Amino acid sequence: MWQRSLEDAWNHGKCAIGNAFNHALKWAGQIDHAMGLGRRVFGELQPAIQNKAGGSGFYRVVMQGISGYEQGKNEILGHYNKVQAQLSHLRRATPEPDLPIRNAV
Repeated sequence: MWQRSLEDAWNHGKCAIGNAFNHALKWAGQIDHAMGLGRRVFGELQPAIQNKAGGSGFYRVVMQGISGYEQGKNEILGHYNKVQAQLSHLRRATPEPDLPIRNAV
């Protein structure tokens, strides 16, 4: 009996973590899309911004923000790739356990 309860708790926790990860991934993708769109719009407006008085200061601040975003994104993707590589290594190194299969009643 307690094995069933433990299994249910494990599956519920695994499902909750998976859902949270998928939502975070979708949210990050939307932010990345918005940043790409903003970068393209800013690239088109750059000549007009630099012609205005004080435009070079604004341009510098925006470019610092974009480069900071790119650095953070690259750092996060690097960590993500390391986790995926470690998970792949563990899956290759760990044999599948012989878990009893419950009969569908």
